[in-house]
Amino acid sequence: MRLQDEGGERSIELRPTALQPDDDRVLAEVAVDDGARRWSLTDSPCLTRDEARDLAAWLAGIAEDATAAADEWTSLTFSSNVLSMSGHRIPGGTVELRIAVLRMRASDDRTADVVVGLRTPQAAVSAAARDLLAGLDALR
Repeated sequence: MRLQDEGGERSIELRPTALQPDDDRVLAEVAVDDGARRWSLTDSPCLTRDEARDLAAWLAGIAEDATAAADEWTSLTFSSNVLSMSGHRIPGGTVELRIAVLRMRASDDRTADVVVGLRTPQAAVSAAARDLLAGLDALR
C-alpha cells in the first residue's frame, strides 16, 4: 500500500513481503519519503496477519466515514510498537493521517523514529486499503 500527501512531497509505503510461520507475523518493508529525506525498514515483523487486516479495515473505515465523524480522530496500535497510526476524515473528501514508524534507517545508515503526516484523497486511502489486502492474500 502506498499513501502520498496531496502536495506530492511526502509518502509512506508498506509492503507485506512474507509470513513468519511460527507466529503468523507479517514481514513488511516500509519506506517513508518527506521530499528531502528517505527512510526504510526492511523485513520488519511489525504486524500480525490479523492486525494487517485490521489496518486495512481501519483505513477503509476512515475513507468511507464508517469509523468516526468528520472531525474525530481515531488511532490504531499493534502488538509490536514499531508502527502506529491516527487519522480522521476532513470534509471535502480528504483524510489526514499521522503514521509513526520506529527504528527506520536513513540513507546514511543512521536509525531514526519517523512520524509522517499526510493529507490524501479518500479514494487513495480506500485504494491503499485494498492494495494492503491484496498484498496479504498474495503471501498465502
